[in-house]
Amino acid sequence: MHCEKCIELFVEYTDGEMDPEQVARLEEHLSDCPPCLDFLKSYKKTGPVCKEALKQEMPSSMKSSLSQFLRDELQ
Repeated sequence: MHCEKCIELFVEYTDGEMDPEQVARLEEHLSDCPPCLDFLKSYKKTGPVCKEALKQEMPSSMKSSLSQFLRDELQ
């Protein structure tokens, strides 16, 4: 399995939606590929950080500025 293919499978893998045969192949690759394993560790940390950030309320002044900017850019 190539590194690019492994990275494409990380969503399914971390969500537990991968069939056992694919899991075995991916984990075999990860056991022999430190860069992919490091990437997976970082990937697993990213989800919770993003979810926490999305819980934060954007200040109304920032919402207004962003909305105006987007309207101006789309016209």
